[in-house]
Amino acid sequence: MPLLSDLVNLPTHPLISIVGAGGKTTTMYTLASELAQGGKRVITTTTTQILFPKQGETDTLIVAAETPTLLKMINAAWQQHRRITVAGAAIGAGKLAGLQPEQPYELLTKSGTDAVIVEADGARHHMIKAPAEHEPVISPQTNVALLMMSAEALNRPLSAEVAHRPERVAMVTGISLGDILSPAVIARLVTSEQGAMKHIPGTAAVYLLVTQVSEKRTEEFGELAALVRRSTRVSGVFYSEQPGNWNGIA
Repeated sequence: MPLLSDLVNLPTHPLISIVGAGGKTTTMYTLASELAQGGKRVITTTTTQILFPKQGETDTLIVAAETPTLLKMINAAWQQHRRITVAGAAIGAGKLAGLQPEQPYELLTKSGTDAVIVEADGARHHMIKAPAEHEPVISPQTNVALLMMSAEALNRPLSAEVAHRPERVAMVTGISLGDILSPAVIARLVTSEQGAMKHIPGTAAVYLLVTQVSEKRTEEFGELAALVRRSTRVSGVFYSEQPGNWNGIA
């Protein structure tokens, strides 16, 4: 299986924002691990909320709200680590509060890191989502955006079980609750400026990542990928059956 870091065309100093649903946190840490194994220094962080990292997901965790303090702690940590997770505060229930939208770029340019990966959205473990007015929280200097969804949403009725903010999904795609999330409907959601593309800078390279693509979902995924690739904003579509095992569609 090719590495995600090989499939995505990353600039020299990527600021990567991950949005949508269906595996953002796993993808963030997996991509960070790949880059670190290639000799890069990598910061993982969020502009929303994430759970405390599990063992093996990162080398160390740094929590501080102010950029000067973060920079001092990060520079010291590079002496021992290549993967650093950064958060603004610990907020209880095993969760970390994120940075302000401008801080990831400050870390990219001032901390000595080679890449910053930001979980910039929340989906509460649903398969698909559409953003609310305040979402996603994307750093304006983002140069790579990864849009995520689970293939388990394909051809399911639109409901609160499947979708985070289903009423927003309905509004963006022009369907009603209970209607089928066909590949055509999901392609509209993915490529909409009010859907998955919301707040993504026009200069950013955009990729769709679809998880849980089992053998029985190959055909419907292929239909979705073909529709999404018609968008001039989308640079590539990648899919996985198991976390971390990615394949690409050119």
